[in-house]
Amino acid sequence: MNFEHIGGRRYLLAWGVLMVTAILQFFGKLDLAGTAYGLTIGATVGAYITGNVVQKIKESSNDQLPKN
Repeated sequence: MNFEHIGGRRYLLAWGVLMVTAILQFFGKLDLAGTAYGLTIGATVGAYITGNVVQKIKESSNDQLPKN
């Protein structure tokens, strides 16, 4: 399946984690202080950014390879 027209797999996964974590926090399944919520969202955003950076680096290194 091609998810590029709606943002890509990483984008959908990040939104999914956001929604699940928000629902768990709303129903009180996570700690009331919101520490678990904050850590989960921070880690998700960090992983999303890291994935994008790695992809850009790989794309730029593939562009620099000599063409046969």
